[in-house]
Amino acid sequence: MSLPSPLILLFAFGALLLLFGIVESRWPGTPGQPRWRKDSATDLAYWFFTPLVIPVLIRGGALIVLLLVAWVSGVSLQREHIKDIVANQRDSTWPPLAQIPAMILVGDFISYWTHRFLHGRRLWPFHAVHHSSLQVDWLSSVRVHPVNELVGKSTQAAGLLLLGFDTTLLAAYTPLLTLYAIFVHANVPWTYGPLRYVLVSPAFHRWHHTSQAEGLDRNFAGLLPLWDILFNTFYMPRGRRPEVFGITGGTVPEGLFAQLQYPFQQLAEPVLRPATRGSSLRARDHQLEAGQHGGDAGDLHVH
Repeated sequence: MSLPSPLILLFAFGALLLLFGIVESRWPGTPGQPRWRKDSATDLAYWFFTPLVIPVLIRGGALIVLLLVAWVSGVSLQREHIKDIVANQRDSTWPPLAQIPAMILVGDFISYWTHRFLHGRRLWPFHAVHHSSLQVDWLSSVRVHPVNELVGKSTQAAGLLLLGFDTTLLAAYTPLLTLYAIFVHANVPWTYGPLRYVLVSPAFHRWHHTSQAEGLDRNFAGLLPLWDILFNTFYMPRGRRPEVFGITGGTVPEGLFAQLQYPFQQLAEPVLRPATRGSSLRARDHQLEAGQHGGDAGDLHVH
């Protein structure tokens, strides 16, 4: 796993800046939102920092995943046997055309539940970094704490490898998901119309990032809203858009290094998460059913 050069990262940033500059200006989800936020410099730092650090962490996570697969399979933990596991995954008899839709379905299911756990009390300080931006756009998508990134990617990889999916397909699947994650953070109001219940849209994900009570702990899926519909966390009211973003009951400091330290500082202090982020989904649902936060979740009436 080679590290991308700073030149490639700079070129990619320039290309996306131009592309989303056109798209977000033409179809703004939040009209008047500035193109360059006061904390955009923090996100720009993540843009260069994450590709240099995450691959190193992923190597460690991949080793743990392979050791777990070997242990579950009853295989010796010697290097030669670990290599055999990888080779066997690549030589899967399951046709690639059958693996692709299954990998998308299973991978997103794992991602959905991992995302919900990241909203739990213990892991929330790490995930709060991602939610801390007060204005959501394509660049804010890269504000992800390394621990958050490691938990998300390793959990998904472990599940897919244990189920026997081809490692080559998995290697292609991950970067495509990353690109789509950048897109769904864009400041655009697109709902995909009749496909709103089929594919995660920018409008769907903006409700996930709102700090308005009605949208807290909603819309966890990264690709398929199916899981939010099935597990009663879907929220996408017609004709309305979220107006406020960020976290509730506290603040995350600005700056890359301050944000890298923030979760550990929070865990070291005997401080509970704010009740509005971390209270049970059931309590929040009771409030919504009581009519305290009007608006319906769409034609499905999922609350």
